Amino acid sequence: MPRIQFTTPDGASGALELDAERMSVGRADDNQLVIAEDSVSSHHGEFAFDGSSWTFTDLGSTNGTKVGGSRVENIILASGGAFQLGNVNCVFFGDGDEEAYSSQSATVSTPSSGYGVLPYNGRMRTGFGPKVKQKNPGGAMLTLLGVAGLLACGAAVYFANLMGAS
Repeated sequence: MPRIQFTTPDGASGALELDAERMSVGRADDNQLVIAEDSVSSHHGEFAFDGSSWTFTDLGSTNGTKVGGSRVENIILASGGAFQLGNVNCVFFGDGDEEAYSSQSATVSTPSSGYGVLPYNGRMRTGFGPKVKQKNPGGAMLTLLGVAGLLACGAAVYFANLMGAS
């Protein structure tokens, strides 16, 4: 069964079995594959099997997915191929690599070629809305009108008290 061997920056490691055709990975508990590390987004990405090969798609994660230090959106996974989810080093092992599974200390190397690396395009970001909140140009004027209204009410109460005291 295909697996992902991972190692976190603090040295913790583990293996995740890919036992369905589509599996989400992330920090949140509602993913099929959970990596509880702060640099992994809550819904980081998705592994998919199309009948002949496995792919990984980044779902607009904050810290990204990298191959050889370059941020990518999609990866065609090859057995022994290394990639990073946030700051977590990962290695993919295909179906026929049972002896590689027994080795819990898989080395993560930077591949010099292959993997069909696509450059990261930030404009294709998907996920939970825009990365930066858009500024509202009318907000300052609305605040100014609110303050002026409060001052007018305060002045009316002050003058009403002065007239009532006379």
